[in-house]
Amino acid sequence: MTTRNAESSQGDGGIPPPPPGPPDHLSSHGGNTVFKSGPLLLSSKGIGWTSWKKRWFILTCNSLVFFRSDPNAVPQKGSEVNLTLGGIDLNNSGSVEAKADKKLLTVLFPDGRDGRTFTLKAETLDDLYEWKAALENALAQAPSAAHVMGQNVKDRQSVKSSVVGRPILLALEDVDGAPSFLEKSLRFIEEYGVKVEGILRQAAYVDDVERRVWEYEQGVQICFGKMEFSPEEDPHVVADCVKYVLRELPSSPIPASCCNALLKACRTDRGVRVNAIRAAIFETFPEPNRHLLQRVLVMMQTVASHKAENRMSSSAVAACMAPLLLRPLLAGDCEIEHDFNVGGDGSAQLLQAAAAANHAQAIVITLLEEYYNIFRPDLMTQPNPTRIRCIFLVDFQ
Repeated sequence: MTTRNAESSQGDGGIPPPPPGPPDHLSSHGGNTVFKSGPLLLSSKGIGWTSWKKRWFILTCNSLVFFRSDPNAVPQKGSEVNLTLGGIDLNNSGSVEAKADKKLLTVLFPDGRDGRTFTLKAETLDDLYEWKAALENALAQAPSAAHVMGQNVKDRQSVKSSVVGRPILLALEDVDGAPSFLEKSLRFIEEYGVKVEGILRQAAYVDDVERRVWEYEQGVQICFGKMEFSPEEDPHVVADCVKYVLRELPSSPIPASCCNALLKACRTDRGVRVNAIRAAIFETFPEPNRHLLQRVLVMMQTVASHKAENRMSSSAVAACMAPLLLRPLLAGDCEIEHDFNVGGDGSAQLLQAAAAANHAQAIVITLLEEYYNIFRPDLMTQPNPTRIRCIFLVDFQ
């Protein structure tokens, strides 16, 4: 198998690998035969550590999991509970490469758009080649890639997500104050997606979006690097990740009462409309909802400011995002003035839905075009100054 990360299996040292021996022991872990267990070094890049960390790994035909120390060892009095820290699912599409000069093991899977690559480090050359042989043996007996992907979809449906379905209070930052998946996705679009034609409009494959969310969740758990976005990622997938997270919020970014307030404000005369919208937002919006709205508008405005390159004007961006921000309006939970009278054949419902979509788009266009007049810092009320986030006041000049 050839990939961009491929290295010679003998590395640069020219040392031929010894003939593979039998597995250390054929014990059982979780009902599966253990091909090998022992210490390896795990890269800590990107999660705040400054060196490799030694962890105890257990290899079966289904997974490679790791612990802080040997789970079979007798625990010392007062020691921490030795729980599983993380791991990866295996399938028979994988391959293993060894780099002898640095004692590195790389496990590669071709599934997904760019594949998955996991790198570990052995303490000795003997360990390096023993693990390589054990991994190749395990991968040969691993389930097919299609079976594992199907099982992962089922697992994702049954396990509570750390990304999807979060409350609005935690939409932009985690409980420890670190940027959330949504915030990182917004930043990626602002940095790498604004010059991509059709960004926010062109849909990605649903499987790619769900897989990226799953990889992020696994990255958070096992620290294999998928918790950060790289410049090489598909901007359309990341953009649809933003939509996916917003769509799956447990409540609408703009609640029904706030939608009604915005509708009323947008019906006012043009000369007082901006002031009416500002009053509606700062008098009726819960603070987390206002922060989320402002942050998403900042991203949308950044995209629209590059319309010459991405062909996404304010109205085009608003058409893509308004249904996600103004859910109650499109769901028929808001009062829209109309005079439809076309009989009882259901046409009124279609016209009302079209009117709701037009109202939603018009509201979001106004929020984009009048952003700095509506959210002027000198007029913003701040009931809790400690919650001010300067990120919402970025300069687009």
